[in-house]
Amino acid sequence: MRTAHAIHLGAVGPAVCCTVHNDKPWHLMRQEYIKNGLGTQRWQRAGMAVAGMMRQAVKGAIMEVYAARGMSQRARVATALVVIILREVVGSLKLVPYGLYAHNLYLSLVPFGLPSSTVVAQHMKLSGAKGLKRGSQNILQSWLRPRTHNVSIVRNVRYGDGERNLMDIYVPGGPVQGGSKPVIMFVHGGVWASGDKWQFSPLGSQLAQDGVIAVVVQYTLFPQVLAADQVSEVSQALTWTMDNIQNYGGHPHKIYVMGHSSGSHLCAMLLWERARCRTEMSQGWTVEQQDARIPHGFIGLAGVYDIAEHYKYETQRGVNALSCMKPAMGGEKGFYSMSPTLLFMSLFKDLKTDDAAKFLVEGTDLVPTICVIFTSDSDIVVPPDSSFALHRVLTTAGCNSRVIKHNALRHEDFVIWYDGWGNVKPHIGTYFQDIIDYVRDEIPVDISSLLEY
Repeated sequence: MRTAHAIHLGAVGPAVCCTVHNDKPWHLMRQEYIKNGLGTQRWQRAGMAVAGMMRQAVKGAIMEVYAARGMSQRARVATALVVIILREVVGSLKLVPYGLYAHNLYLSLVPFGLPSSTVVAQHMKLSGAKGLKRGSQNILQSWLRPRTHNVSIVRNVRYGDGERNLMDIYVPGGPVQGGSKPVIMFVHGGVWASGDKWQFSPLGSQLAQDGVIAVVVQYTLFPQVLAADQVSEVSQALTWTMDNIQNYGGHPHKIYVMGHSSGSHLCAMLLWERARCRTEMSQGWTVEQQDARIPHGFIGLAGVYDIAEHYKYETQRGVNALSCMKPAMGGEKGFYSMSPTLLFMSLFKDLKTDDAAKFLVEGTDLVPTICVIFTSDSDIVVPPDSSFALHRVLTTAGCNSRVIKHNALRHEDFVIWYDGWGNVKPHIGTYFQDIIDYVRDEIPVDISSLLEY
C-alpha cells in the first residue's frame, strides 16, 4: 500500500509542503528508524543535556564550598550539597519509566498525512521487532494504543536557524480544512539547560486527543546560549505557528502559549517583548523589524517570573549554587531585565492614562485576552508567590487573568501526567480539564479570581 507523508522544506517563513510516496508501511519505516539508531541518538542528546546541567551544578557546588570559611564550614556545605545532588539524581532515575513510555509513544505516532484507515491497522504492528512473546506484544499495544488513536504527528518542523530550533505538531483526527481548532504552543522547562520535545509526547498526544492542536517546541539550551537568546527563539516559534498552523487545521487567532517552569518564564518574556514593541510602534518610535502579534492566551504552569525573588528562594533552599538560573540570566546583573513581572510593571507604569485608553480604543492589546496561571502549594521548586505577583501585574493592564491552585500537584506533575505504564496520575484529571475548558473558552475568566483544588 502506498502512503503519503508530509515533508516540510524550509522553515522560518511559511511552510512549504510536498507529498512523497513511500511503499513501506509505517511500522516498517519505524523499525528502520530504530535500526538506524535515531532513537538512540535522541536518548543520547537528552543525556548530554542532563550531563551538562549536572556539570554546571558541580561547578557551582565547588565554588560554594571554596567560598565557605574554615574546614568545618566547608565540610558542612559540601555534605549538604552532595545530599541535594544525590536527591536530584534519584529523582531523575524515578522518571526513567516515564521516559521509556514517552519515547515509545513518540515512535508509535503515525505521520500526519497518512490515510486515517491505516492508523489503527499500523498500531497492531507496533512491536515491530521479532521475538517478542504474544503476551509482551499485547502489553505493548495496550500501553501505547490509547494515547495514539486518532492522533498524528508532524515531526521536526524547523522554525529557526539553530540546530535545536525544531517543533513537533500533534494533530487531532478529523478534517483539516477550515482552520477552526484551538492551538497550544508548549515550551518545556528544565532550568533553561535541559529538555527535549519527544519527552512531552504524552502531553501533546493527550491535547490532540481532546481536539487541541499541540505544538511542542524545543530551543537551544544553556550554556550554548543565554535565556535572552532562548526568548528570541521561542518568539520565532510563535511567529511560525501564527503563520502556518492553519495548514494543519488550527485557528491562527486561537493560539495559546503554554510553558512550564523556566519554559513559562520564556513565554512570559516573549509576551513582554511583544508588548514593548507594540508600545513603541504606537508612539511612533522606530523599532527593529519584529513580530508584535499577541497570542490569544497565555497558560503559565509553575513559572518563574521574578528572577531576583526566586534566587532568594533558591538560596533559602540551599540550591542556588547548583541551579543554572543565575548564569543563564548572565549573572545577577541580568536579573531585572529577565523578570517579566517587573518589566510589565514598569511598562504599565510608564504608560499614561490616555495612552492606555488609546490601546483599548484601537484594539492594540498589550497582553493576551486570557491568562490562566497554575500553581500549587505542594510545589517546593517554584512557590505560588511568583504566579500571584505576575497575575496582579497583568490585571492592571486589563487582562482577564486567573490563578488556579491545584494543591495536589508537585512541580513535575504539571507536565508529566502519566506514570511509567501510561496511566493518568489520579490527581491530574481536574487540572487537565481546566486547561481544555479554558482553551475552548467554555469557562469565563474573571479578573482577580482564584480557584483552589
